[in-house]
Amino acid sequence: MSLRLGFFRGVSYFTGLLLLVGSPVASHSQLRTTIGQCPLDIPAALRSQTQLGCPHPLDGSTAHHPVDWSPWTHAPECLRAEKSAATKYCVFTNSQHGDGGVSIITTPETAANSVEILNDSGYTHTKSFISNNGAGAAYEVVDIPGKGKGVIATRRISRAEPIMADWAALVVDLNFPTSVKRAQGYRLLHIAVDQLSEPDRVLLLARNNVFSADIVEDVLRTNAFSFALAGETHMALYPKVARVNHACRPNAFIRFTPSSLAVSVVALKDIEPGEEISITYVPMGKTREERRAGLSKWGFNCTCSLCTGSKAEIAASDYRREKIKELRQEVMKAVEAWDGTKAVKLTHEILELMRAEDLAPLYASQYEIMARLYWKARDTNTATKYAQKSIATLVDLGYLEDSPETLPALLRTFDG
Repeated sequence: MSLRLGFFRGVSYFTGLLLLVGSPVASHSQLRTTIGQCPLDIPAALRSQTQLGCPHPLDGSTAHHPVDWSPWTHAPECLRAEKSAATKYCVFTNSQHGDGGVSIITTPETAANSVEILNDSGYTHTKSFISNNGAGAAYEVVDIPGKGKGVIATRRISRAEPIMADWAALVVDLNFPTSVKRAQGYRLLHIAVDQLSEPDRVLLLARNNVFSADIVEDVLRTNAFSFALAGETHMALYPKVARVNHACRPNAFIRFTPSSLAVSVVALKDIEPGEEISITYVPMGKTREERRAGLSKWGFNCTCSLCTGSKAEIAASDYRREKIKELRQEVMKAVEAWDGTKAVKLTHEILELMRAEDLAPLYASQYEIMARLYWKARDTNTATKYAQKSIATLVDLGYLEDSPETLPALLRTFDG
């Protein structure tokens, strides 16, 4: 597996659906609302009964007894940043959260502002496994020649069916590695892992980063995703998901929820028994050379069918993908020129090219663009139709739950 920082693997939706679907990197204001940054002076009687409260920032000098550092199960261990003595990075652990506990290395302020994330049980991602009518596990981890470990389907998996759920075991502020002395940073990483109830979930993962000088650093750089905590970018490590290999035309995707440390892997299409389950490590819609460039920084050479086809097949695929990018730019120019007819025509062409390239997850953003164009032209009926198509695509693929509140929520963003 490779470090997936800086993008939501697979899909980057238009503004409205980004708010509805969620992304591992949301805006600061989104995270304040979603995670529930503590407002000041709210009367206790008005607070949610399930709220953990509004703790002050904790560090090694302020947490002396277990009651002081709750809901963390260990006293925070801290380091001062080299270039800013006022900045501290501490490890905050709850060894009972999720599947084997979680350790978060971040600033005391970020930990305090995001503590409610521990309230989330991950039910959005686990509910289908609680009531799966005895279907049993849909996958197993096996050795795959040339790839190390991988995940294989043990039974038929239907499109949009959740395959696995997982919880972050390590979450590390992206600025931490470059803000502290290397040896001290490694010590804090080791504490973070040792305080988990199952350290081997982290230590036994794949390691292939040539720039790492420590086992935990190597595991993180090889397997971590980008994740936002209280608006700050972090690395998040999901041990089960880390076993899923890459394909440029994947048969599954990862569903994130910004307010949760849980994720799930969901089938993008029907998967047969014995078939390898795959996700994409690079954004969908890229040409072969763009995909290779994105993967090569970790010494990864993709051998999926899309990358190893005949020269004519690869050239035809790359042509369609380049054409999609060009037409998207033309759509934006048409919108700026108030030429709605041209913008709609070009968007239809983009959809046809996406269908030819089997880029189903990207249909939703194009339908939403159509909806916004018609909405801007005050044709609200047609706009609503395309908004419904966008939502239906995401529901059909398993990105969204079917809810009567989704359409009104999306339409409200059109007036912003």
